[in-house]
Amino acid sequence: MKVFSRRATESDCEVLELLEIEARTNFALFRGGLRLASDLKVVGENWFTQVADKKTIVFVGGTSQTVLGYLLARIGLSSLGKIATIEQVFVTRDARNMGIGDALVSSIIDWAKSQSFVALDALALPGDRETKNLFERSGLVARLIVATTDLSN
Repeated sequence: MKVFSRRATESDCEVLELLEIEARTNFALFRGGLRLASDLKVVGENWFTQVADKKTIVFVGGTSQTVLGYLLARIGLSSLGKIATIEQVFVTRDARNMGIGDALVSSIIDWAKSQSFVALDALALPGDRETKNLFERSGLVARLIVATTDLSN
């Protein structure tokens, strides 16, 4: 089965909304997931805005013509130059281990290099070994661990 990855378009917004719902339900499975879910704004019905926003890059991936996953990254600046941060990468459960995630990460790496970015960061939750493995296969390695405690109790 042939895997694809490409920039998202307006026609992908409906499936992006459905995939985001599924992705966000997975946050609760990992330590820190509920906090990340509250920190990352829900795109919901506003995927068209994200796809069109020059500060955001969205890729979709899948097989044949069916979109089965997505990657959302935010564009920013550091003292060294432009960076992109992958905030979300998700492939629906039944389509995992087909290479869709690898294609999505490869696409953003190629895109960032073509745009003269100096770095690509990515978020992964503790215990989410699948996502960590995906990033490591693509050459992304941990550079920072953020530790926290809930002081509201």
